[in-house]
Amino acid sequence: MKIDQIRPALGIELFVLEAPKVDDILPGQEALWAGKPGLDDQSVIQLLDRVTGKMGPDVIHRYVPAARYWPERSANRAVSITEKPIAQWHIDRPRPTELLSKPVPIEVMALIPDHPPKFFIYMGIRHVVVKADGPERIEREWWLDVGEHRDYYQVEDELGQRYWLFRSGHYGGEQRYQWFIHGFFA
Repeated sequence: MKIDQIRPALGIELFVLEAPKVDDILPGQEALWAGKPGLDDQSVIQLLDRVTGKMGPDVIHRYVPAARYWPERSANRAVSITEKPIAQWHIDRPRPTELLSKPVPIEVMALIPDHPPKFFIYMGIRHVVVKADGPERIEREWWLDVGEHRDYYQVEDELGQRYWLFRSGHYGGEQRYQWFIHGFFA
């Protein structure tokens, strides 16, 4: 009963928590995952209704896929719980668990053009890149606006944190390029 008083410090390499006596899970909770949970399941609808009633209407959001290329435009907020998607979710490429609503400019050092960065500076903190994957080129939606394509990289820093970065435009020539951070992986 003193778990809240434990203060692990240097020297602790393994922590084991045993539960010799546990209570059974309530059957009502197990029923939520039985069968095919989803928006057709009344128990899920009831759960969402109860959470919304306690926390407010702006707490729970449902998104549907949009037929767009730009990541920040690829999902729309559903108007109702019964709204049907007009496109399919793209699951062929990994996407970050947290996508920034607007990409944030960062400072980057890359050794060779068209290669991932060696380090980047985000919010005043320098992140040394130890692993990188990419680029994944996503073309601009030319029918909506003008500008450059994006070359996305999945990078991992020395602390194991993973980020989704992109370069807008090509290196060299008269075209300008800029690096941005667009999301965070779990």
